[in-house]
Amino acid sequence: MKLSNIMYILGFASIITSAASFTAGKADGGAGDKSGEEKQRSGLFVGFWPPTFFILGKIIEDRENKNQNILTGE
Repeated sequence: MKLSNIMYILGFASIITSAASFTAGKADGGAGDKSGEEKQRSGLFVGFWPPTFFILGKIIEDRENKNQNILTGE
């Protein structure tokens, strides 16, 4: 499996993980429930990861298509 495909899969997995964590926090928590709030914050934090994975996947895919070294681009 290509490294670019792994990055894309990680991007989609982090979207699903973020949504699941955020909704679990909403379902758990009432007013003042710290565990529910923590799950919501964790879901929001993980929600910042997908753009990074998608950008890295695109960069790696471009280098794979040009038969360049993934790290150096040469």
